Amino acid sequence: MPRSAPSDETPWCLVVPVKRLGRAKSRLIGADVPPELRERLALAFATDAVTAALSATRVAGVLVVTDDPTAAAVLGALGAKIVPDAPDAGLNAAFAFGAGTARRIHGDGIGVAASAADLPALRGAELDIALARVAGDKRHFIADAHDIGTTMLFAPPGTDLDPRFGGPSRAAHTASGAVELPGTDISSLRRDVDTPADLVDALRLGVGPATAAVWAAGNRAASGV
Repeated sequence: MPRSAPSDETPWCLVVPVKRLGRAKSRLIGADVPPELRERLALAFATDAVTAALSATRVAGVLVVTDDPTAAAVLGALGAKIVPDAPDAGLNAAFAFGAGTARRIHGDGIGVAASAADLPALRGAELDIALARVAGDKRHFIADAHDIGTTMLFAPPGTDLDPRFGGPSRAAHTASGAVELPGTDISSLRRDVDTPADLVDALRLGVGPATAAVWAAGNRAASGV
């Protein structure tokens, strides 16, 4: 498949792996986040991320890789294409599988954007800004708010995704030849949520309606209202 530099007309497919909700967000437990909220928040994060991505003008579709039936039903109802996690071999395998599936569905001219599911503050307009900055035929990525991990990885048409998510993946993606996309105007794309402190920061940025509703309901339950 020949490589090509993306243009303003290049369509992109966002690939979003979603864990089984019972195993998701294991670190999101603390004084401010009771355990019973964890699964509902994980689904809400993915719901808001997928909804925002579908609103981006450069995004032709969202493909969710998941074996969770609840997540599949909710995200599928939003308009995402749902595929099972056939490799069942971890996050990077799910991303690579999703990228291949996206190109089989959309054709060789599609760009693939790999995205974390836990981006409840994601804004479609900021995703468009990031996609417009992907130049040439190299992979590009967005570092998380801690400048350690990666929240998104972009592969132009014909370019292998080659995901290196997990742990200090900012350094891993840089070492693999991917180019970092900086910018204070894409901060909503950097704010993934793993800990209660991350959630506080996402709420400050402004989360989507699903996360806001689950968080408000959890606070009401905690206060006995």
